[in-house]
Amino acid sequence: MRYKIQLPDNKSIKIREMVVAHARGGKILPMTDADGSDVRVVWRALHTIKDAQRMAMDMVTVVDVSDCGAAYRFLMPVLAATPGRWLLTGTPRLLQRPIEPLVEVLRGIGAEIERVGDGWLIMGRSLISPVETRHGTSLQRGNTETDTEPDGGLSLTLDASQSSQMASALVMAAPLLGLKTFRLTTTDIPSLSYLRMTLALTRDWPVEIPGVEVPGIPVGAPGDWSAALFWFAHARLHPENSYELSPLSLDSIQGDSTIHKWFRELNVSVSCGGENNKGDAESRISPKSCIEIVAKPLEIKPRMVLDVRDTLDTVPVMAALAALLPADITFQNVTNLRFKESDRLQALTEQLAPYAEIGLSDNELRVNGKGEPIAAGARFDTLHDHRLAMAFLLFPNAELNDTSCLTKSYPALQAQLSI
Repeated sequence: MRYKIQLPDNKSIKIREMVVAHARGGKILPMTDADGSDVRVVWRALHTIKDAQRMAMDMVTVVDVSDCGAAYRFLMPVLAATPGRWLLTGTPRLLQRPIEPLVEVLRGIGAEIERVGDGWLIMGRSLISPVETRHGTSLQRGNTETDTEPDGGLSLTLDASQSSQMASALVMAAPLLGLKTFRLTTTDIPSLSYLRMTLALTRDWPVEIPGVEVPGIPVGAPGDWSAALFWFAHARLHPENSYELSPLSLDSIQGDSTIHKWFRELNVSVSCGGENNKGDAESRISPKSCIEIVAKPLEIKPRMVLDVRDTLDTVPVMAALAALLPADITFQNVTNLRFKESDRLQALTEQLAPYAEIGLSDNELRVNGKGEPIAAGARFDTLHDHRLAMAFLLFPNAELNDTSCLTKSYPALQAQLSI
C-alpha cells in the first residue's frame, strides 16, 4: 500500500511565531483548521490578553493555558511585562511542571509574581526602567543575579536545566523586557535544538546567549518531524508499504529531523520527493517538500544508543518501536521525560514491560524487544499524553483509554490510520 500523508504544521514553530508577533507589536497570527489544541490555547490566551488591555479591566484576568507547557512558560514574562492583573493557570498536572527558575529571574528584574492555589498571580507592569542610557532605556535591577551591561542591557542568570522553554520565553519577550543578553547557568540544556529554533525566529533581535549559536539552516517546510516519526516507525513495522510525507524537508531547523539518520540505520530508505506533476488535490505535495520512505528487510536485530537530550519527544515512539521490532535501543539523557504531560519514563517502563526487557537508571532507558509475536488488542493507558498515544497506536489494533489527547499536536492521526 502507498500512503500519502499530510502532516500537521510544527506546533513549536507556530506557537513561537505567535508569541514573537505579539511581543513585536501586539499582532495575533491566525490559526488553521488543522492546528492542534496547543496552538489554539496560545491563540485564545493572546486574545484574552489583548481584550483585557483594550477594555482596561481593573479585575484579575484569568489566562487559562490548559495543559500547554509552552504557553505556560512563554506567556509568563509576557504577562509580567503587560500592565494588568493576571492569573496564569492550567491543569493540575501543568502547575506541577517546572517554571520556578523563570519566575525567579523575572522577580529579579522587578516583576511581581505570586504563587496562589490555582496558578500564578501576576501584577503586570512595564519592566523597562525610565532611566536613560546612551542607547535608550535599561531594565530595573532587583538582585545580584542581574547585571547591567555596558550598553545598558542586562545579563541574566537562568537555570534552564529542566526545560529550554524557560530560556526561549525570555528571548521571545525581549522587546517587552528590554532584554539584550543573558547567561545560562548550565551547558546541559535539554532540548537545546528548541532554543536554537527560538533564536532563529528572532535572529533580528539584539539578544545573545553566550555559547548558543543561531543556526544557519533554514526553517524548512512546515510539516512536523515529531509527527513524521510515527510514520517512520509505521514504515519500519510494515515494509510492504511505501510512504510520502508532506510538507517535509530534510533541511529543517527542527531538532527531531535527525530521525531520518536513525532510520537509515534501521534500513529505511529516505529520499526527497520531486515536483508533484499529477496536479491532483489528493496528494498536495509541493516541490522539494516531500519525504519518501520505504523499509527494507532487517537482516540482524538493530542495536542503537541514542542521545535524546535534544529530542526528548522522540522517546515514546522509538521505545514502542524497539518493543515491536524487536530492537535493542538505549536512550541517554532521559531524566526530563518525567516533567512532560505525564511521567513518560514511568509510563513507558510499566506499559512496555510485557513486550520488552526494560532497564531504567536515573538518566538512561533501555528497551530490548523480546522478539515474540504481539497479539492484537493490547490495552494501554495514555495518561492523556499525546506522545504516549502516538506510541501505543503502533501496536496492532491497540485499545487506548483516551485518544482525544492527540488533538494537542496531531488531530488527524487516527483518521489517517483508518484510510
